[in-house]
Amino acid sequence: MTLAELVAAHRVVISAGSGGVGKTTVAASIALWGALQGRRTVVMTIDPARRLASSLDVGALGAEPREIPATAFAAAGLHPPGTLSAMMLDQKGAWDALVERHAPAEAVPRILRNPFYQHLSQTFAGSQEYMAIEQLCVLVESQAWDLIVVDTPPTRHALDFLEAPRRLGDFLDRSIVKWFIKPYFSAGWSALRAVNRSVGFLLRRLEQATGVSALIEISDFFNNMSGLFENFQARVDRAYQVLRGPETAFVLVTSPEEQVLGDAEYLTAKLGELRIPLAGVVMNRVHREFRPATRRTEKRAEVGPEDVDEVVRVVAGALGDAMAEARELARNFADYQALARGESLRIEQFRTELPRRIPLVTVPNYARDVHDLAALAAMHAALFGAPPPAVA
Repeated sequence: MTLAELVAAHRVVISAGSGGVGKTTVAASIALWGALQGRRTVVMTIDPARRLASSLDVGALGAEPREIPATAFAAAGLHPPGTLSAMMLDQKGAWDALVERHAPAEAVPRILRNPFYQHLSQTFAGSQEYMAIEQLCVLVESQAWDLIVVDTPPTRHALDFLEAPRRLGDFLDRSIVKWFIKPYFSAGWSALRAVNRSVGFLLRRLEQATGVSALIEISDFFNNMSGLFENFQARVDRAYQVLRGPETAFVLVTSPEEQVLGDAEYLTAKLGELRIPLAGVVMNRVHREFRPATRRTEKRAEVGPEDVDEVVRVVAGALGDAMAEARELARNFADYQALARGESLRIEQFRTELPRRIPLVTVPNYARDVHDLAALAAMHAALFGAPPPAVA
């Protein structure tokens, strides 16, 4: 299977990998490819670095999908038969929308003002990642999109993204919720002390740390949200159904650097533990080794440090006997060859550890940053084997 076939066969493509490997750029290029294939496409980022808007050459992104205008495509010489929209996760806004969808209408203003809710929706560990998956489920269920591309945070946070439904589900376990909504809990510390005197010391310490009002605020929040939490396990199950379903493909974006490949192997193993199959690999920013053909064998000959003198003679001849400049260029070329050869060996080793069915594509290390639609389209030759578009 090729990467083009993989994208064509799936409705959701999730880009995951280390930071600094061009993951956001690859996600944007895949989304653009979808639009060029005639699909209604949306790309969403949960990376707080906010590079997606830059890659698509548009202004600030928000919580609602923003369609790339036809004029922007035309300026890049592109005329996609499909559409392309982009959005960035608004963690607080997504939580507010969840409350508005599932809480009783009369309780919504009170919940939104609740200090404990404000903490949960903005700073609670795993909250951002869970709401990203909640937003993904909303996009999937809307039926408005033929292709949904998700750009995740760097590797370790990407694992938080994958494990967020389970972690938040554990936190909002029904037994915990029931405990918080008991009448004596909302009454405050004094009632709790009466229930169990042995915990008095602990409660005093908690009182010093949080104050009595915090206890009541937590209880008030759980009381008002009990309807949602009673069905929360079903929502967790739905999240994993989307992540593990046949419509979803995880594409690992990495680079041939040794440490980055180590992170890639770690993420691949974790995906397996979560029963989420890896679908494809994009090896980005690859330096390609120059290996000229020889007349005698018609094979590609290696050029390395031992060939510097020969390269110097060739370059000096081309520069008109400028030996000093030629030797500097030759040494730089030899260093580049060594770098490219090392990358080639690491890529080949990484490929041997992948199942044959998983496509691996390499994208060259471009001289300039990819930051507009035309440059994103030019990447398609490497990603999908397609010729770059003709500029109108």
